Formats: sequence, structure tokens, C-alpha cells
Amino acid sequence: MSTKNQIKLSPKQEEIAGFTYGALRVLASAGSGKTRVLTERIKRLSEITKRKILAITFTNKASEEIKERLNEDIDINEKLFVGTFHSFCISVIESHGSLIGFNEVPQIFSNTDDRLKVLEAAIINTPTIKQSYSQKDTKERNKLRYDILEYFSQIKREVVLDEELETKIGDKDVILLYKVYSDIMTSMNAIDFDDLLLLVYKLFISNPKIASLYRRNYEFICVDEAQDLNKAQYMLLRALTGNENKNIMLVGDPNQSIYGFNGSSSKYMKDCFTSDYAPKEIVLSENYRSSRKVLELANKIIPASSSLDNVVVEGVCEIHHYDSPECEASWVLSKIKELIDKKDIAGIENPVTEEGISILARNKFVFADIEAKLKANNIDYYFKSTGGEVVYDSELMQVLLLALQIKINPLDRLHLSQLQRLVKLSKKSSLDEIIKSSIEDSHKEIIKSIVGLNIDGSNFKKTISRLEAEFQNIDNYKGALNENERAYFIYDCKSLLKHWHRYEVNASTKTLSSFRNAMSLGQTAETSMQKGIALSTVHTMKGQENNIVFLIGMDNETFPDYRAINKGGIEMEQERNNLYVAITRAKRHLYVTYPTKRTMPWGGEKARAISTFLKDCCDFLSN
Repeated sequence: MSTKNQIKLSPKQEEIAGFTYGALRVLASAGSGKTRVLTERIKRLSEITKRKILAITFTNKASEEIKERLNEDIDINEKLFVGTFHSFCISVIESHGSLIGFNEVPQIFSNTDDRLKVLEAAIINTPTIKQSYSQKDTKERNKLRYDILEYFSQIKREVVLDEELETKIGDKDVILLYKVYSDIMTSMNAIDFDDLLLLVYKLFISNPKIASLYRRNYEFICVDEAQDLNKAQYMLLRALTGNENKNIMLVGDPNQSIYGFNGSSSKYMKDCFTSDYAPKEIVLSENYRSSRKVLELANKIIPASSSLDNVVVEGVCEIHHYDSPECEASWVLSKIKELIDKKDIAGIENPVTEEGISILARNKFVFADIEAKLKANNIDYYFKSTGGEVVYDSELMQVLLLALQIKINPLDRLHLSQLQRLVKLSKKSSLDEIIKSSIEDSHKEIIKSIVGLNIDGSNFKKTISRLEAEFQNIDNYKGALNENERAYFIYDCKSLLKHWHRYEVNASTKTLSSFRNAMSLGQTAETSMQKGIALSTVHTMKGQENNIVFLIGMDNETFPDYRAINKGGIEMEQERNNLYVAITRAKRHLYVTYPTKRTMPWGGEKARAISTFLKDCCDFLSN
């Protein structure tokens, strides 16, 4: 085995990194170095196989982190596929989509509004539902459409095949609507996120030779954050491995399973994986990240979740309560200023800066008071996001992207209709017909430029750069174009070119279609550090951490959420896991706060108690 760039591992980590053939389950508690050991194992496997390794992550950020760590040791394009389930599935469909009815690569409709419009068209084309739908008011219609879309997602996440619809759903109207919706999407060569996994699962089970091809191609499979697998993801893994390939590793922590609302469950990692693969199990409980005080609180939430052996840094963990969210935010602000002014703090290697601080909460509304105070005191901050579809402000960029959708997929009637509304036309069947019509010169120039793009994207950069220069010339479209709109479009062109650059660097085969899908999947998003204090919900902060963390809004009915309290059972277990994840985002200092009163949106104050999860943590109370 090569010793190139080999890192020092603990005995248990070494056992995992050195494990070769067979199934392996790694139960890795927070801060136990699972990413470190996962990348080391991938590196060593690459040295013993002539085939490829498939590494599945749950976020694009995690994929990029693994690639960065391995870049010096492995020819990633040659030996490895690292990506999310969705990115793996789109790569399969790009290669073999014709076997499931796609002659061209389908476009991902990632925008909820687009899917809602398709659903409304499906309702209008389903007489038994159209009548009752037409009798509802606007609010009721909107709720019904959102509920139906969510139900359709559940059908796909539960891997209900077309031939099983009648036995598993029963309601003939719902089945008919589901089929009409699917038919409309297919007629436009379009799919949604949930389709990706279901389609590739169908592809593998209906074309055993293709599944066998991928089995031979990928000798080893590693899945990170496996506690968050849902049924569709697990069934896809089963279809991929079949009964032949048992070289699969699942790594995760059931105590950090927090995406139950998306159909995920730790049972797939624990129960199903055991019965299907009979894996060897290794437990990583040592914590190399958080301080002793932080881990003591984490162990109060989930007993014995983290080992305190060999924890060197004592750290700080305090719980404070205040009369109101406004008073709570005032204390957080003063503490932040104190820590930054102090700069050098025992146990924290570098001077404290705004970037070394995160503020977490269960829901976004909790941030209102602290955001106002940070803004008033000119302290830089930003909201952490999960990536996803890129949204542009300028109308001209919307024209460009809609034209690009139609250039890639001429069957896309939905976006053709949206483009016509933007340029004030109707009843046109193609981009060429729109160009020949009487429309604003700025719109015409953009659409003509998109029509002139090569499908392989070889002139994309040149075309967008030329458009940017065209609109930077103040004499062009003078008097016909709002100057703010001009400025927005120039900025958006620069942003689009950055997305193309990030796509170009990572794509082995480039096409306009795969670029648009990569944007929809969030694969071209900026991953560099943002400036200031991070404000983040617990779900968004998953997989990331910081030296100093403030966990605010820890009153009962806020965290845990009142809906989880009402439902109880698995919902409350998910909330407990949410809190465990939030606590273990802190590496050194953790400050937990809650208000004893909240002003309700309709007026009046309501007394609030400490979170039910923290009732037994009085030894951490500081006031």
C-alpha cells in the first residue's frame, strides 16, 4: 500500500480505512472524523482496484470537500464518481435515458411554480377533479395543488411503480391525475427531482444488463450520511448492487437523522442493510471536534452519544434566559462583541472573527431580532443556504434562461409560453418564430444569441461575454431600456459565466443540457466562504460546524416545534436529533438562549418555558 500523503488515524479509524471487500456499516458520532476516514478509505481502495469507486454524498458541498481532499492522490475523473444521488442519477439518464423513453436528455423542472402550472393543466384535463377544483376559492386551490404535489413526491419516494398504483393508492381520481401529470411532463421531455431516483431504479430493474454494467464499473460503493436514506435511495442502491456486489459501506449516525419530513429513516441503514448485506459494524464514538462542555450537554440530549475520553479542550457551554426575544438578541450581540474584542480565547487556535461565529435556530422567524441588531451595529452576517436552483432578478436574464430552456428542449411548451408572456407575444411555436415577430430589440438580440449557441456549449462563454459587452455599451438600446435593468443584466451575465466556469471545470463531456441540469441540481453554486456571522437553521447547518455557536430560541413550542409536540412519537425523536445536531455544531463555545415571553403575531404576550429537552440540564443554566 502506498504511503503517499497517508494521514495518522486512530486504531478504529485505521480498521475502517483498511477494510477492503464486503459490506461495512460505520456508526460515526458527531465529530468522530468520519469524512477523514471515508476519504482515506477511498484513497486506499483506489490503489487496489482497476475499476471505479462510487462515493455518494447528500450535499454538493460534501462532494466538493471529498474531491478537494482526494485531488492530490487520485485521478478523480478516472477512478471515482463523487456526487449526490441526484447527480449520479442524471449521469445514468444522460447515458442510457433512451431505454426508458428519453431520446434527448430530459430537463429538470426544479422550480415549484413550474410544477404547479403543470399540475393545474393536469387538473383541467381530468374532468372528475376539474369540477370540484373549479368550485374552490384561490386559497383552497393553492393548498390543494401543493398537497397534491407533495403526495406525488411521496408516491415516487416510496417507489410505487405504475403497475402498483391501483393496489397501493386505491383512489382512481388520484391515480388518473398522477398519470395525466406524468404524461404532460413526458410530452415536454421534463422530469422533477423525485423522478430522477425512480426512473433510474426502473432502468436498472427493467434492464439487468445496464445494472450489471454499472456493477462491473463500480467495484466499491461508499455512502455518506446514510442515516438520512429514504426508500427510493435505498432501493436504488439495492438495484445497483444486486446480489453480486457486497462491497458497500454505509457511514452515518442514527442520532443525526433529521430529514424524516422527506421520507428518510435510519431504519434503512440499521435494519434493512443488516438483513440485505450482513455487514461488519464498526463504531466511532471518539470526538475530535467538540469541547468537553459541549459534549456533556450533547450526552444529556442523547445519552452516551459521544465519548468524553481523551477530550483535551474544556470549552464553554452555558444556558441563558431573558424576558423577550429582543432582550435575548441584545445579550447575544453584546457577547459577540465581547468575544471579538477579546480575540484570543483559551482553546480556540486563531483570534475570534465574525467568520468564526454561527447563530443557529430551529426556524427562520427566530432570527428577526438578532438580524435587526446585527444590521444596526454594522456587523457582517449572512444566511446559510442549501444551494439549489439559481434565481436571477433581471427580466432580461429571465428571457435568456427561458430561451436557453427551449433551445435545449424544443418540446418544452411551459417555458415557451412563459417566454411569450415576457416578450408580449402569443401563439408562437418556436424561438425562430419569436425572433421574426415584432418584439423589443433587446429581447430579440438575446434570443438570437441563444439560438446561435452550439449544443456542445463550445461558444457559450463567447456568446454570453459578447452579450455582456453589448449591454455595457450605453448607446445600445438607449431610451428603450431601464438603466437599472441594464445594470442587473450585466451583473447576471457575469454570474452566469461563473456558473459555466464551475461546470466546465468538473464536466468531462460538456453540453448545454447537462449545464442547465447541473445548475438545477445546485452543482454550479459558489462554495467559497461567505463573509460575516453565519445565521442558519439546524437543517441547513448539517455537516458544518464553527468554533463559537449561539443556539437561540430554545423555548418550548419553538424548539421542539409545536407541531412535533402535538404529534409526538417519531416527530419528537426527530426534534431531539435536531437539537443534538445543533449542539454538536459547536467546536469550542456553545451559548444556548431562550425568551420567557413571546409576543404573538396577533398581539399579546405568551409565557414560554425552557425546551422540554433541556429541563434536565439545569447545571448549565447561567442566569
